[in-house]
Amino acid sequence: MQTVKALKAKLQKQWQNQMFYKQWLCGELLFPLQVSLKRPTDKQLLHDFAVLTTAQQAFERELLPYAGVSLLKQQVSYATMGRQNVPVAVVFESPEALARFCGKWQEWQQFIADAKLLQAGLPHVRIGQQISIKLLLNHAGEWEKLIAIAHFFRANPIPGCYLRELPIAGVDSKYIEHRKQTVKTLLDSVLPADAINSQYTQMGEHGFEKRFGLRFDEPQIRFRLLDTQLYYEFGGLRDITLPISHFAQLSLMVDRVFITENLVNGLAFPNVKNALVIFGKGYSIQLLKQIQWLNNCRLYYWGDIDTDGFAMLSQIRGYFSNTQSLLMDETTLLATKPFWGEEELNKRQTPESLPNLLPTEAALYTKLKADHWQPRLRLEQERIPFSLLSEQLRQLGCK
Repeated sequence: MQTVKALKAKLQKQWQNQMFYKQWLCGELLFPLQVSLKRPTDKQLLHDFAVLTTAQQAFERELLPYAGVSLLKQQVSYATMGRQNVPVAVVFESPEALARFCGKWQEWQQFIADAKLLQAGLPHVRIGQQISIKLLLNHAGEWEKLIAIAHFFRANPIPGCYLRELPIAGVDSKYIEHRKQTVKTLLDSVLPADAINSQYTQMGEHGFEKRFGLRFDEPQIRFRLLDTQLYYEFGGLRDITLPISHFAQLSLMVDRVFITENLVNGLAFPNVKNALVIFGKGYSIQLLKQIQWLNNCRLYYWGDIDTDGFAMLSQIRGYFSNTQSLLMDETTLLATKPFWGEEELNKRQTPESLPNLLPTEAALYTKLKADHWQPRLRLEQERIPFSLLSEQLRQLGCK
């Protein structure tokens, strides 16, 4: 005969699989609830009658501490053993009896309270659909706050302020910051499509703020004006750092924009008429793809001559097809042999070819990959003599 321990394990597994929650939500969890037991066979009764009787008595004793739980017996006719009064089911009189038996009474009470709160506060949100049972359980006791957040955003879509400024009673910015994925799921269920920027699906890199129209601490772009005539537009400043959105709104009369990965190269970059230089940030150069006015300039990228440098050149040219490389050619490489170094293994690119490279650039990348001159060859841009930069700018017609 099945033991109480085995029965409890079976029901706890069904509880873990959310079966009882689903039945309650659908109105299908009815009480008294009978859980069927496997009946002994005629052969078992014939050979192990005493053992089965003892097991049945033990089963009944183990059920005694559980209020509202009983053993149902029925008269069953057997070919050899005749009519026998055998256990056929365990009966649970109420949800409380079932939950206490499974050790889930507190969890069950909180689930019911939270579900009713959500159904009353946001009637059109369906538990098990927009809001999963798992999500409801994971935030047990928090739904009053979460519903308040949803109500605020429904009344104030695209608020245009920082999380810290949201005037939601009982909710601080840290609470939302630690639950962005959950709040996103909830807001996606209650907000109209025009209040959601569906372009942003991930919560990293301020994706939550971008999706729901909040302000955030934006990445900064640092640049230097290379023409003294441009200084006046910034009150005499020449080395400037702006939030990326402000940089995107600039309307400068510049013909050329240079991007360099090395800080000192940016600081020492020669003056060029109607030009500026942007201090690059490695692969965060992707931030620049939102700067539309760069499409109207002659854009130059100056990176290291190694596989990683060409990967970044490929990346930025993917954003701006007008990008030209600067001092990233074989002539420059061969003219600076005393300054060659080695590329770090963890930065070395694995693709055999890269998109967006011009034929001469692609050929140089291939040679670097093949260790044509030496293993893991690298020429850092700051090692290139400044005279070569000045000559290159002269050849480009820069004044």
